[in-house]
Amino acid sequence: MAADRGVVASFDAPETAARAVRALNDAGYEVHAAMPAPFPEMVAALGRPRSPIDFITLPGALVGVVCGILLTTLTSLSWKLVTGGKPILSWPPFIIIIFELTVLIGSLTNLMAVAVGSKVGGSPRIFPPQTRFNGDRIGVFAVGGDLALAERILRDCGGTEVSHAP
Repeated sequence: MAADRGVVASFDAPETAARAVRALNDAGYEVHAAMPAPFPEMVAALGRPRSPIDFITLPGALVGVVCGILLTTLTSLSWKLVTGGKPILSWPPFIIIIFELTVLIGSLTNLMAVAVGSKVGGSPRIFPPQTRFNGDRIGVFAVGGDLALAERILRDCGGTEVSHAP
């Protein structure tokens, strides 16, 4: 869906933006939001499902745990170096390597999932091209219906920089 005619507003706080989203949904508008982080109240107000990235990152981290255990144990068993009278399989130092591989493989899996998801599942531009929202602003875009009513709802809910978008 390309950017349709609608009203866009900027918000300071996720609570006020969520209130505006709920009011716009109740009035029958199609609502989109741009935010710097997935604020729980905004995600709930938009009615979006939880991201499936969590279900991809956890198995990647578990693969990292298994790789860390295999790397440390097989390396120690291949080169049986007795240091300081410790046993060949000394688990306390292994925990560091296991942790590092868990974080490395889990984060790489997450990165790949985000890259593939944004390329494959990416939606076309929804927000008007002239609008930008950075780290401290939340944008709400209402499409369809009476634009004057949408503008009034956004202003009443605390929206700033409310404007009509082509």
